[in-house]
Parts: sequence; C-alpha cells; structure tokens
Amino acid sequence: MKNNFKRILSLVLVVCTLVCGIAVFTGCKDKNNPDTPAPGTGEYVYKDAVVAVSANWNPHTYQTVDESYPIDFITSGLYTFVFNDALNPVEGKDPFQGYKIVPEMAADFPIDVTEAVKAAHPEYNIPESATAGYAYEIKLNPNAKWENGDPITAETYVYSMKMLLDPNYKNYRGVDYFDGDFSIANAKNYYYQGTVAYNALGVPAAKYLETGSVEDLYINMDFWGCTGCLDANGNKAAQWISVTNDTMYRDPAVEEGKPEAWVSAKYLYDTYLAPGKKYASYGGSYLGTATVYEANYDFENVGIFQTNEEDDYSITIVLGKSLAGFNLLYNLSGNWIVYQPYYDLLMKPIPNTEAYATTYNTSVASTMSYGPYKLVEYELDKSMRFVKNENWFGYTDGKHRYVDPVDGKTYDMYQTTEIYCQKVKEADTRKMMFLKGQLMGYGLQAADFAEYRDSDRCYATPSETIFFFVFNGNLEKIQEREADPKFDKATKDLETMTINEFRRAWAVSFDKEAFCAAISPSRSGGYGIIGESYIYDPETGARYRDTDQAKKALCEFYSVDVTKFESLDAAVDSITGYDVTTAKQLYTEAYAKAIEYGYITDTNNDGISDQTIEVVYSSSEVTTFITNTINYFNEKLNEVTAGTPFAGKIKMVDAGDQGDPAWSDNLKAGITDTCLCGWSGSALNPFGLTDLYTNPEKQYDAGWFVSEKVQLTLTIKGEEITMNLKQWSDALNGATVKIGDKEYCFGDGIADIEVRLDILAAIETEILKTYNYIPMLQDAGMSLLSKQVFYVVEEYNPIMGRGGIRYMKYNYDEAEWAKYVADQGGELDY
Repeated sequence: MKNNFKRILSLVLVVCTLVCGIAVFTGCKDKNNPDTPAPGTGEYVYKDAVVAVSANWNPHTYQTVDESYPIDFITSGLYTFVFNDALNPVEGKDPFQGYKIVPEMAADFPIDVTEAVKAAHPEYNIPESATAGYAYEIKLNPNAKWENGDPITAETYVYSMKMLLDPNYKNYRGVDYFDGDFSIANAKNYYYQGTVAYNALGVPAAKYLETGSVEDLYINMDFWGCTGCLDANGNKAAQWISVTNDTMYRDPAVEEGKPEAWVSAKYLYDTYLAPGKKYASYGGSYLGTATVYEANYDFENVGIFQTNEEDDYSITIVLGKSLAGFNLLYNLSGNWIVYQPYYDLLMKPIPNTEAYATTYNTSVASTMSYGPYKLVEYELDKSMRFVKNENWFGYTDGKHRYVDPVDGKTYDMYQTTEIYCQKVKEADTRKMMFLKGQLMGYGLQAADFAEYRDSDRCYATPSETIFFFVFNGNLEKIQEREADPKFDKATKDLETMTINEFRRAWAVSFDKEAFCAAISPSRSGGYGIIGESYIYDPETGARYRDTDQAKKALCEFYSVDVTKFESLDAAVDSITGYDVTTAKQLYTEAYAKAIEYGYITDTNNDGISDQTIEVVYSSSEVTTFITNTINYFNEKLNEVTAGTPFAGKIKMVDAGDQGDPAWSDNLKAGITDTCLCGWSGSALNPFGLTDLYTNPEKQYDAGWFVSEKVQLTLTIKGEEITMNLKQWSDALNGATVKIGDKEYCFGDGIADIEVRLDILAAIETEILKTYNYIPMLQDAGMSLLSKQVFYVVEEYNPIMGRGGIRYMKYNYDEAEWAKYVADQGGELDY
C-alpha cells in the first residue's frame, strides 16, 4: 500500500520483475516456521531493488513510476485509506476485509460550501442550479510539518498550486488538476493564459450554425494536407485558420495550374465543408472553434484560497466540475505541495528561451519531506536511502495504529525504520542477493516458476496495469528518420508500420497467453486497454472487465460473433489475440499498399519485400528480459509471416539504453517505434483512463492521432448523440459539453452507472481500433517475500493490497537477521 493512495497515472515500462515499489511484494506471517522469533527491538531496514533509480521526484513534473518512487515515502495525502479494524470499524465488514478513508494532512473531512462560495465569488462560474459538489472548505492538520520543523499551512497549499499551474513553467502535472474529474475552477485559464486553443466541433457545420456564427469557425488545414504549406511570401500555414481568411497557400502535392494547387481556408470551407457541400459531414472533425485564453490572468480567480486570513490552517477548493463523496476524497489522497524556499531558489530560466527548469527534488539537498520517511542519501543512477522523518505527525498523533487481527493487540504502523533502495539491473543478480538475505523480495522469472511457485513464501499480487505496444504512427517523423544519410533505404523501411493493415496484422500475430508463459508467467494475456483490476464501484469492489459492456467491447474489437457461443463469457474466453490466417492475409495486403505508396520495393519481382521493416524498441535500459522479449517477438514474427511477402522481413530491434524519461519522450516524438508499457494508478476510476487516450496533453500518440477528429454516435436513453472522442471523455469525467444548443454531462453522480459503463466501453473500443495501443499483458506479480518480514493481512485486498509498508512487521531486526542468515550457511532456502 503506497502512502498516497491515489497515484496520478504514470507510465511504466514492462520489466522482468515487479521490484519498483514496496507495495509490490506480498506476504504473510511465517506460518510454517514455528521457530520464527518475535520482532526484535533493533533497526528494521527494508532492502529494495529497482531496475532504474529515480532522477526526479518533483510532484509537479514527474511522469513515470520510476520517477515517482520516492514520492511514496516522503509525502502524505490530505486523506488516506486504512484497513478496517477495531479502531476504524466498518459496519458489516470483518476486520481487514474492508477499508476506511480517514483524514491525514487534513484535520477533518471536507465541508461543502458551494452555496456560500457561489454567492460570494461569481468569478468561479458555479452553475446557478448547483447547491452542492462545487466548493469545499478543508481544515488542515496543524501538526503537519516539513522535515526541518517548518509548519505546513494554508499558504503552502495555495503557493504550491500557483507554482504547479504557473504558465511560465508548463509543469507536466498541471493538467492533472483541470483536465480530469478533479478540476479546479479556472486553473486551465491560468495555466494557458495568453494562448489560443482550438477545439473540433464534433458536429457538421450546419448543426453548429443553428446557434453559432460562421465568423467563429476555424478550419483544420490537415483537411487538405496543407498544414505547413507556404503562401506567396513564404509564410507557413497554421494548423487552424479562420474560415473567413482568404490567404492563398501553395500545396506542393498538387501540380501547378490545377485549381487545388493554391487554396485558402475560405476556399476549402466554401467548397467542401460548408452546409450542403460534398464533405459537409466531415465538419465535426475538421472545423472548430477557438478558445482564447486571457493574457495576464490573475491567480486570484483560480479555485483555491486560504479560507480566512486569520486562520492559517484552512483552505477552500472550488471545482469546475462537481465532485463529491468517495471520488472527492480519492482525488485528495495525493498532494501537490512543495517547499517554497527550495522551489523559489531552484527554478531557473533556460538561457535563450522562455522556458524554465528546476532541480527541485533531484537530490538530498533539494528535497524536503513531509511524509513518514525522509531522503538522507542519494547516488544518481545507483541508490537512495530513507530513514524515519522524526517530524512526521503520524508517529505521535496516536491515530496511526491498528489492531492485529490475529493476536488482538494494538501496534504502531511503520515498524520499518529505514528503506534502502539500490539499482540492480539483472534478475539473476537480484535472485542471488535475495537468497543471501540482502533483499526483501524477488519477483519470479520464467525459469523460477517450477522451483518456487509452490513456496510458502511465494505470493501473487494482481495489478491494474495493462501493458501494450505503443505503435508509432508518426509518418512525418518516420520520414525524417529515413532521410538521414545513415539510414539505408535499400535494405530497411519504417514507413510500412504506419499502414493500417500492417498494424492490424501485428495485433493478431501473437498468442498472448503463450507469450506470458514463455517470458513472464506471473502475468496473463491483456486484451483491452483497461485492466482486470480496475474497479468501477469501490463500495462493492465490482470490476469493469466483469461488466457486459466491457466483454462486448472485446468481442467487437476481436470480431467475435457472440451468437455462435452459448454465453457472452464463452465468447470472451475464446479470444486469444492470435489468428495466423488473418495475420497472413493482412500482411499481404499491407505489402501491396507499401509497394503502391513507394515505401518498399521488389526489384527482382519475387513477391518479397526488398526491405526489412525495422521496429525500434524503446526502453530506459536494455535488460536481459527485454532482450529475451525482443527475441521472442522476432521468432514469432518469422513464424507468422512465413509464406507472405514479409517472410523474414519484419524485425524488432532495441534502441539501446534511452534513460528515464527519454524512453517515453522518444515514443511520443516518433523517434522510437514501440515499447511494452502501460499506465499505473487510479485503480478505482476506470472512467478517468479515457483522458489518457483522448487528451493531447497526455496521449502517447498525440503526434499522429487526433481524438477530436473521431466521431462517435451513441444512443443514451433513447437519444442519439454524436460527439468526438475527446468530448465523450470530457463529459464522462464530469465536464459539461455543449453540442449545438444542448448540454451533456455524464459524470459520477449525474449519469447512472450503466450509462457511464456504456460510454466507457464505447470509447475503449474506438481507441483499440486505432491500433496505436495493442494490448499484450495483464500485469501481476508473483514474488518471494523474505523470511525477515510479513504483512499483517495475508489475503490480497483489491482496494488496500496487503497494506504495504504501513502494515509490514518484522520477524527479525537487522542484527538478528544477520545471525539467522549466517546460521543458515549464508544462503536461504525458499
């Protein structure tokens, strides 16, 4: 269990073991070793290993799970989740079978002050009809301090949000506070101040013009492929241009003298997209309106402020979308605060640019903890060490205790006194260290299963993450790579991977369960982009993938005829992700298109591509697991392409060590082509996942996929509604989306759950059909847990896991453990 229950979604690579976080390892009391001594009174050191050591744990900028590793120990949320027990009882639940949300950095639960704020602050634009759900006063814990003893006050929260949203910094995590279900009023206006954003209409021009004006319309010049084309003075066309603009741009793809050789936004609109014209129905994707963000926007208008100048420990948060109950507290179980003296000092302008960069939270000297542990040692790319933060309020408030479900005694949480984490790249080395008692856990490799899977110290841990291939479709960037003089176009090709048939063939080229069995047996096949562990109803634990909507989404994507099966479940069970006949047919069709487009050649007319399609695999570091994975895929690609024009002509190669976060940045930019990676976090909100695939601020395919161009029509309670994917996602996550003269919102507490599930499944299906994300693995871990420790609860809880480091107890302190290992001859038997 991580300290911050809601980990805002981060991208993570698939690695050979799940050793990147304390919460991964599972365990129980050493039930089969009656000689295990009671916990000692010495030091208790949690010894961990990771594949990549974090280089940046700034809460405003981190992107990946590797980067967020220290955040789990050095921060606390406003609210947190604990197991239910005698101190925190939940009616109808046996001890440790449920959970309870309790205040942490907050002193009490939020107080709804919507009506008072609406009356006093019209600048927040709370809907007139709203009586609750938009504004909350939160009393802060007055005992909360930084590790040096400085108080954490309302000013800390307000200052930190201002820095997070500062338009000069463009912090990566800023969008998390206005583009998801937790949206602070006017935060987007402050973040984007002085800029212009364009939003696709989602409806044809005729529908828009029933209430809107043609003067407010802009055309996406991608419609004619003219983005970047030049006018008579050599100026490039912007992507969005007013439909009243008659500036002419030369299209180099059209022969001079033809009418289409010179076009304007006005010409394209009048000729093709206006009501009644040939492509009028395309208007929803290629026509849009502009949002002009006010310059010099005042932070005073942003929905967070100190409630009362005389009270240093109370803040008010005003939301742009209504949010209440569980989901409000869930979103407040993370935190955004930073230590002002360090933050101000370390934020520096980048020379010759308008951008800023910071070294905040990149070293011991630039880090200030306010969680249960503090960072005391750090070696870049090598190791980090944490010890207990003596100024953390939780050690003295009497609230961080639990009643053991076995012996009935009350214990303090966080028995661990020190956390030592080091980089250990290879699994064989981790295994050796674990058996010598030098690590708390070891994630099983394929070769380990026969020996260890039945061990009393082996535990399975499910995870929400689906690992998918991110598939590069950025043709422009690919062509730039091919234009490099070092690229041999006679023998290699990259462009073919952008062809739809090629990507569809790839999607059915691998038996996913067979891949897991060969490479990572603790995991299972992944078939959708939303994982098995995502829970849509936290009260009952109901999972999205168990719904009929989710099952039908998979059947539609994999072209399974449900009528041929006795049940929907049987139809879903038939899906393997592997169809060699279809794959061969699609590879053959892709070859024909690649020849037609001039991507590849067949100079000797033997029906085989002259070029090898090279797919470059991106990773932070190339481990043995990654090498084995690439070898596996190449072997299977050779098998499935046999007898096709690509026989032996598709090859995955590694890009070498990319570093973190360069591996993900390169994917986004189209510099590399694929990676098995997935999103980790927000396991209790599958609806929020849609924003990751439709919001260009978060998409990994934003460089080649525009969600606002994809129209989706759904029938909701008898009404046929058409919106683009981005609009559907926004409405699903609590935003009010206006289409024509109608407004739609399908957020939590507004639309009923079946409607929300219908929309979620429809969006998932459409994203799958892009073939930009090809699901492969459902994450899970099977790990050995050291005999030095155990968790209070043995059974895995879908909300709480096994309690993580808070509920971990020790069989031996360090001195006792060293003696025990020595008595066993220096190597342990599991």
